[in-house]
Amino acid sequence: MTLSDAGLPTPLVFFRVGIVVPDLDVAIARFADGLGMAFTDPVTQRIPLMEVDGRATRSFELTTAMSRTEPPYYELIQATGDSIFANPATSRVLYYGCWEQDTQRRLTRLASRGAPPEVIWRSAPEAAPTAIFTRPDRTGGRIGYLSAQTRPAIEEWARTGKSP
Repeated sequence: MTLSDAGLPTPLVFFRVGIVVPDLDVAIARFADGLGMAFTDPVTQRIPLMEVDGRATRSFELTTAMSRTEPPYYELIQATGDSIFANPATSRVLYYGCWEQDTQRRLTRLASRGAPPEVIWRSAPEAAPTAIFTRPDRTGGRIGYLSAQTRPAIEEWARTGKSP
């Protein structure tokens, strides 16, 4: 019997730690040397629509690299722009990533608890979120709920080192 069979929600799967860094190449070298692990080739991702505090902004780009390990992965994020991924957030854990099967339901759940997210990524204005980032808690950490639809591509990237 699973938790969902017992009427309890299925627990989220924690799979990565996102760390914002000022210089991606330097961080890759430091983490690779210090932790003895390889990293993927850096990839620049374009987020078609980013909402910050409920307001749609513009498309957004960030460059990341992922550890080539088993989960949880280390995701190094090049500090960019004026969002939660910018320079003030550097050199610390920005978020703990969990796979989310239904991001729209997650948004509703967060709103019903009076905890609207700080940042939402979408492919289009009416599309379900591809990622949701909560506001920081007392320790400064956030939870990133990432659409499980992206899981095969992310796992392939970590396995091969190349973006699929």
